[in-house]
Amino acid sequence: MGQSSRGRSNEPSRPAARRRRKAPPPTPHDALFKEAFAKARHARAMLREVLPSGLSALVAWPSLTRRPGSFVNEELREQHTDLLFSAKLGLGEAYFYLLFEHQSTSDPWMLLRLLEYMTRIWREHLARHPKAVRLPAIVPVVLHHSESGWRGATAFDELIDLDDAARAEAAPFLPRFQIVLDDVSHATDDELRARALTALGKLVLACFRHARDMRGLLSNLKPWAATLSQVRRAPSGMRALALVLRYMFQAADDMGPGEVRALVQGVADPVVKEEIVSLAEKLLEQGRLEGMQKGLEKGLEKGLEKGLAKGRLEGRLEGAQRGRAETVLKLLRLKFGKVPASVVARVKAGTGAELERWTERVLTADSLAAVLEG
Repeated sequence: MGQSSRGRSNEPSRPAARRRRKAPPPTPHDALFKEAFAKARHARAMLREVLPSGLSALVAWPSLTRRPGSFVNEELREQHTDLLFSAKLGLGEAYFYLLFEHQSTSDPWMLLRLLEYMTRIWREHLARHPKAVRLPAIVPVVLHHSESGWRGATAFDELIDLDDAARAEAAPFLPRFQIVLDDVSHATDDELRARALTALGKLVLACFRHARDMRGLLSNLKPWAATLSQVRRAPSGMRALALVLRYMFQAADDMGPGEVRALVQGVADPVVKEEIVSLAEKLLEQGRLEGMQKGLEKGLEKGLEKGLAKGRLEGRLEGAQRGRAETVLKLLRLKFGKVPASVVARVKAGTGAELERWTERVLTADSLAAVLEG
């Protein structure tokens, strides 16, 4: 995004861009979403599909570029995944913010969260372009799937609690923006395949649509056979296909290779069919190994706890033993003066019974020898 040509702003200096923390490990949803839509060709098809036609016609799509960073609240990274793009829009440039919501219900405050995320995008833009005097447009696009479908507001002013008369008067003072909503919660497979998306984009949306009932997709793979083959033949296709299949089998984690073989008979591409069965077997074996590993770790943890408890007890006993030895040495020094190093060593190495005996003798003995050997 270029700088404004209107000169230096008179505003006070703006805060520097947020320090980016080390990104947490991606969730399965996050990894698949970014595999499908972080690349410009996939994102371009997705955005052209969902944006209003008039707005889409003004975008110079070849200029679409992904921008770095995530703007989602840390505590919501399990439910929200985001991607930011920029492109020429009319005579200027704009941001296109693609947010994926993957949770069991729609968030009624999603637009308030979006306003926070958009503010962060603008703050980072100003940190990079301190001479700017205007903000670039941000077009927020929300991809959603849940059991119920989207039930929240699609325009920010719907969140404001005002009657109609008060809303009309207060309207100039209220934040106003709408989201481009792509709710795939109840989309059919035929509708998803009919979209003007890349093959990977269609397949990923189908995965999200069936995330809570992956058997429904896996048991009806025949209509998706051509799409699966197109994904495999695309650049980096085998990697993308493996990621899609891994997501499928993790969502349907109770399926064995035998059942998978029965389900893939409708897949004509022999390479895809073999990849599906092979990955299912690998994931099953991986599950066994992880189970064994967890069992081993649990056993080691219990053993460590017992060892620590034993060590604490032995430490207390050892500390008491050292204390008794120091008491005997103090009594010997008080009665006989300087104690030879050999005697010090012997007392420190003494057993509990010896230390008790020496403590009693020191009161009546007339020499070191009488204490130790009497």
